[in-house]
Amino acid sequence: MSERSIAERITFHKHRETMEVDFSGMTFRGAAEVEEFYDVVDARVGESGSRWYFLVNYEGCSISPEAWAAFAERGKHANISYGLGSVRFGVNVDVRDSIRSHAQSAQFRANLFQSRDAAVLALADMRRRHQTTGTTSAESFLKVEDILLRFGGVTALENVGFSVHPGEVFSIIGPNGAGKTSMLNVVSGFYRPTSGRILFEGQDRTNLKTYEVAQLGFARTFQNIALFRGMSTLDNIMTGRLLKMKYNFATDALFWGPAQQEEIRHREFVERIIDFLEIQPIRRTPVGQLPYGLQKRVELARALAMEPKVLLLDEPMAGMNLEEKEDMARFVLDANDEFGTTVVLIEHDMSVVMDISNHVVVLDHGVKIAEGTPDEVRNDPVVIRAYLGQG
Repeated sequence: MSERSIAERITFHKHRETMEVDFSGMTFRGAAEVEEFYDVVDARVGESGSRWYFLVNYEGCSISPEAWAAFAERGKHANISYGLGSVRFGVNVDVRDSIRSHAQSAQFRANLFQSRDAAVLALADMRRRHQTTGTTSAESFLKVEDILLRFGGVTALENVGFSVHPGEVFSIIGPNGAGKTSMLNVVSGFYRPTSGRILFEGQDRTNLKTYEVAQLGFARTFQNIALFRGMSTLDNIMTGRLLKMKYNFATDALFWGPAQQEEIRHREFVERIIDFLEIQPIRRTPVGQLPYGLQKRVELARALAMEPKVLLLDEPMAGMNLEEKEDMARFVLDANDEFGTTVVLIEHDMSVVMDISNHVVVLDHGVKIAEGTPDEVRNDPVVIRAYLGQG
C-alpha cells in the first residue's frame, strides 16, 4: 500500500454531490488489500447518510489477477448501494482491458475517460441531466429499492433498484430471461418481493394488493393479449372504468337516475380514448375478430381508460410489423404528452426504446447491469456484450 492512508484517498465534494476515490499509484496484490480499502469506503459513505457520484482516479494503479474478483465485486456493491453514477479516469491499457472484461461478469459499468477534466465534465452532465429529470431527488415519483424476488431456489431479481419520475418514458430492457416481466409484476403488485421496497409518491406500497395498486393509479398491458374476445372493443375499454364507478350493483341494475348519468360520463370518457387511438371503426367489433395489432391497441385503450398515473407496458409492440410499431410508439408518446402519463415500458425492439425513452435500465439474469440515457446505454460495453451479444 501507499504511504498515504486510505482515508486520505477519499474526498467528499459536497457541492457537487461527488465522492472522489484516489487509487493512483496503488498496487492491489490480493483480495485482502481490496477488502481493506473498500471497508473504509463503505464506512465513510455509510456515515455520510447520502448517495454520491463517484469520481475514481486510476493513474498508475495496478491490480493483480488474484485481486480482480474481489475488486470487481466490491466496486459493484458500492455502486449499487451508494452510487448515483460513476466515472473513471487515468486508466492504463492493462487495467482498462481488465475493467471492461470484468464489467461483463461482475456487472458494473465502465465509464472510462482519459483525463480528470473529461471525467468531471461527464459527471457535471450526469448531474445536470438528473436534476432535469429529478433522478437524484428524494421526492421520486416511483422508487424501487433493492428488490429481491425468489421462487423457491430460483432468484428472479437480485437487489434491483431504480427511480422513475413524473412524465418520463422509462424503459426496462434486457435479454430473454433477464427478469423484465418479473420486475413489472412486482411494480404492479402481482408479485410481492422477497425483500426490498416500492415507494410511490413518498409512500411505501410494497405490500399492497394488486387492486389497491390499481387504485393508486397503476394500469398495465400484458405480453400476451388479455382481452375479452367475445366482447366488443367498446365494452372491453369500458372495463377499464370499473375502478372509477361509485354506484353499487342494485343501482346499476336499475340503470336509472345517478347510475345512468354515471354510465354516460364513463362512456363519454371512453369515446375520447377511442378517438385518441383512432379506433372508431372497430368500436362495435368483437375483439376476437380483430387483427393482432388492433387488439394490442384496444388493450392500450383499456389501460388508458383507467386514467393511470403510471402506465406499465409489457412488450406492447411484440409481434407487430413496422407500420404497427410506428403507430404504437406514436400513441405511447402522445399519451405521455397529452395525458401526462408516466410510462414504464418493456420492449425488445432497441430502435423503439432508443427513440422514445428518457431513461433506460438494463437487466441481465435478474441483476441491473446498466442505467442511463438511451445514448449512454447504447454505448455501454456491458450492454453491448450482455444484451446485444457483440464484442
